[in-house]
Amino acid sequence: MGDSQGAASGGAMRFSVERPFAFWAFLVLLPMFAFSVYKYRRLIAVLGGNSFAAGDAALFRRRRFRFAVRTALRGLAASCFILAYAGISWGSRFAPVQKSGRAVAFVFDISYSMLANDAPGKKTRLEAAAAYAGALLDRMDGVAVSVVLAKGDGAVAVPMTEDKESVLGLLSCLSPSLMTSAGTSLGKGIAAAVQTFPVQSSQAGYIWLFTDGEETDGSLLPALNDAVRFGIPVTVIGFGSEQESEVLAGDGMTKVQTARRSASLKKTMASVHDTGKLKNQARSVPLVRYIAAEDAGSAYALLQDLRFPAVAGAAAADDTALVYELRDVSRQNVFMTIAFVCLVLSFVAGELHVSGFRLHGVAGALVLCVLLGGCTPQFRNGGRILEGRLDWNRKDYQGAVSCFLDAYEDSVQAGDPGTAQYALYGLAATYLMQDETEATLSRFDQIAPDAPDEIRFAVLYNTGIVAHRKGDYEAAASCFRNALTIDSSNIDAKINLELSIRGRDAREEARESVLAPVTVSAEEQMLENAVYSIMREKEQEQWKNQEQEMQESGASDY
Repeated sequence: MGDSQGAASGGAMRFSVERPFAFWAFLVLLPMFAFSVYKYRRLIAVLGGNSFAAGDAALFRRRRFRFAVRTALRGLAASCFILAYAGISWGSRFAPVQKSGRAVAFVFDISYSMLANDAPGKKTRLEAAAAYAGALLDRMDGVAVSVVLAKGDGAVAVPMTEDKESVLGLLSCLSPSLMTSAGTSLGKGIAAAVQTFPVQSSQAGYIWLFTDGEETDGSLLPALNDAVRFGIPVTVIGFGSEQESEVLAGDGMTKVQTARRSASLKKTMASVHDTGKLKNQARSVPLVRYIAAEDAGSAYALLQDLRFPAVAGAAAADDTALVYELRDVSRQNVFMTIAFVCLVLSFVAGELHVSGFRLHGVAGALVLCVLLGGCTPQFRNGGRILEGRLDWNRKDYQGAVSCFLDAYEDSVQAGDPGTAQYALYGLAATYLMQDETEATLSRFDQIAPDAPDEIRFAVLYNTGIVAHRKGDYEAAASCFRNALTIDSSNIDAKINLELSIRGRDAREEARESVLAPVTVSAEEQMLENAVYSIMREKEQEQWKNQEQEMQESGASDY
């Protein structure tokens, strides 16, 4: 997320700058430009000043023109380098991200309007919302849940957890009196819900807002736009009647009219800057959606969103999906390309003269062909892999997954299996850092047997690491041994092979050292008891004889 950005609401194009401090470098360009002009004038003075200009006016004009063009092009190149480093982004795109697991943030509107008794069964809207959420929770096994109260600045009542009892305990006591803040801020509640999802979480997030649509600060639209940008679908569940009903305000005296504002909610959602779909392999989940709680199948639709199918090629688990997050489009490559083109043209223009026009023109054309050749899909995908590697080094694993998935899909479509293999390996390595071992192994299995040696070595090496973590020392030793057949000079693989062999041997020795219990028959037990009895009697007689002798000797001594 940039330090500077444009509006996030409505249809405005997003604009962000990752490193705005880079703009200070423009102050350095001014003295550099002044120094170039000063050097040029010194050179003219050395060559004779006005007499030189008058001697060959045509040559002087040509050289002055070349100097002006060269200086302008180099200044433009330096400016583009600065803009590229600043990390300017504008526009947005959907970036693929693989998610494993599910997490839902419950956002409850606990304003006094939710106390209207117009829900089915003569319940208040808040009681109906609590009962509805409780019924959903009973069918959400394995799903992490957080609870946010949409009042004031939005408060996280229960952080993300899989402990259903703590959530149910809060549902039973929902009330406007839980918070003393005035007014209803649905947008701040959604913003607080977004914060309950960890930044590098591998779980697919969902936000369910339980409300009647009454809000006082108009913050819902910007919050929905932010949730869309993070790839978190928001479902608003409406409670209450469309007919006006009377409730007491927070002062306990003022009576106000309230109703479910379905039309207002739908209008707000239609204004979200991107109303596309958050896609996965088999179907799509709306980014923003309104559901009336009393509609038939409303709860079923919510639960179906949590049961997305597995990603193609991934482990056969029903909690893994490929979703798309809205990301800012970085324009770094555009500025870098312009900078290189301007730099090359500055040398061509600076050295251009009549006798060498053809030579320099051909050289410039060749350089431009090389630069423009970088626009090929292979070059572009290689850049995405490099960008993913940089994100990986910065521990931005979500960004790395997005880059590697982009590069892999584009490489497959372009028929470039070599680049696809590198993208697959980068994707698997990123999953390994997130402890997603099943996803890691499934991606390793997709790598072709004829992949480059460095990729096959890395696959075997990291598969050995996974096996060693699981305690499967035999499989780990086999992986490291096969990796050494590719690169026999790798010291780490040799050390890990030795550790795996030692772990396997130690486990076998531990198994052999376990003694089987000894069973004794009844006859043998009786014989042993008789022997012990005879030995005990002999010892007692021996001690009695010794005591008698000691008494007799003691009496004589006395």
